[in-house]
Amino acid sequence: MARIKQTPPLAFRILVALGSFIKFAFLLIIALALLIELSQTKTDKADIPAPAEHPDLMAVAALENAGQHADALTLSTKLLAAKPAFSALERCWLLRIQADIFLSRGHQHLARDAINSCLSLEITTAQKQPLLVWRDQIQQRIDANQAERHLLTSYPNLRSSGFAKQLQGEVVLLYVYLEDRLWQGWSGPQRYTMQQYLEQVTRWYQQQAKAYQQPSPSFDVHYYYVQTGRGISAAWLQSGEFFNEAAPLLLEQMGYRSWQQMRDLMTDNGKKQLAVIFHSNQDNRSFARSCKEQSTDCSIEYVMLTEASLDANRWLVPQVQAHEMAHLFGAADLYNISAAKDYAATDLMNYLSTELQYAEIAPITAWAIGWGAKPVAPFELEE
Repeated sequence: MARIKQTPPLAFRILVALGSFIKFAFLLIIALALLIELSQTKTDKADIPAPAEHPDLMAVAALENAGQHADALTLSTKLLAAKPAFSALERCWLLRIQADIFLSRGHQHLARDAINSCLSLEITTAQKQPLLVWRDQIQQRIDANQAERHLLTSYPNLRSSGFAKQLQGEVVLLYVYLEDRLWQGWSGPQRYTMQQYLEQVTRWYQQQAKAYQQPSPSFDVHYYYVQTGRGISAAWLQSGEFFNEAAPLLLEQMGYRSWQQMRDLMTDNGKKQLAVIFHSNQDNRSFARSCKEQSTDCSIEYVMLTEASLDANRWLVPQVQAHEMAHLFGAADLYNISAAKDYAATDLMNYLSTELQYAEIAPITAWAIGWGAKPVAPFELEE
């Protein structure tokens, strides 16, 4: 049966129209408020001079827009050193460009410091206000990333111990993929991805050594593939049983009778460094079993990586590889030392960067791995 369409009463239609108008007016008011807020923010930022007003500033902006951040940082630093050449606002603009680049690299502390330098200049209160908000937001992110900062008050002594003493000379690196016959396995493409990551790590270490005027270490990498014959769990990987069960499987594959024989022959009786890395693609927290306190008889020293091998982690996995491997050569963590919150903030042992290429080895880590003199630190360095 067809329905008869009824026309609503006039009063009802007026109420509906009025409701629609009120809703529209309310949304219009919100939109206007947002536009006013955005225009005010834009005005605050526009007080910083446009790059076109000076050819050097224009060159910095062009480099940043082209993604040539390293060159933009170099040029902006050079321009900032020429104090008489630029006004306070122009210098502030350069510092804000640097802060943006630092944030893109995950260097929150450097971005905060650049903004603080800008705030110290003679600019107006209105110009400082958005910078203050920005600085406080960055500080909040720094503060939120301190879950283990309270664990230690001094820097542990791991230097020159075990059989990976210092990151110098020739390093024999054993990279061992762990697999069970149940859930944990490695495909060919996954292993190849890990190999590419490790190549990034070795190149990064060589670049860092050059920055400290150290001879570039060489890496003789050997890849192995061990089936455990049992299920792989986080508890087993972290237990003392792991090495006792996994080491014989590796030695059998390598053709050595004992761990000591393998160490002696592969390191030419100690003339080379030896670093052992086990990698299970179980997604858990990685760790290192490194020798401590100038040990001479430590026979169990290795890294356990438990990072997933997905391409989505390409920013993270190389940093984990480099971080954990540094432990074997004497580096200690910085992220769990209370007084290191604002110290060596770009060091790989303290904070992660957005990519390994932006991470650095600070003087304290360089000292620990045998690359430099003992630095000054805001906490005790255990001897």
